[in-house]
Amino acid sequence: MCSDSASPTPPVEGQDYEFDALRRAHGGDPKPPNFVLHRDGKVIGVCLGLAWHPRAEATPGEVWVGRKGDQAKWGVKLAETKGPLPVYVRRHAGGRWHYLGLHEVTGQTTDPAQIRPRLQPPKIVAVAQVVFLRKLPPQA
Repeated sequence: MCSDSASPTPPVEGQDYEFDALRRAHGGDPKPPNFVLHRDGKVIGVCLGLAWHPRAEATPGEVWVGRKGDQAKWGVKLAETKGPLPVYVRRHAGGRWHYLGLHEVTGQTTDPAQIRPRLQPPKIVAVAQVVFLRKLPPQA
């Protein structure tokens, strides 16, 4: 995905990447939170570890936004994002990031009644918001 040339090659659906390489390729700022690739205060991609986002590969995909630090603020920004977003998942702790393709935000919820069934104590206990994603058809 990253090359030595001035313009990085686009990610290939189904391929795996190192986090720093994919962040650099998309031009993302090297600052948390890492579940969103971001630049200049805007969300430009999504990186979801399945340990924290177990429905990331579902239809629709789900981003479970936490309450820690700036996560909730970036969850709001993600929910407001228009247009295609590259989505990556890490299936195993410490593993590489698997490119799922381009997705778009289709909705979100902060309703405690909808969030409560998604909690998985003792690990996932503080979800502020769920953002829903739809996979876009491949571009020609």
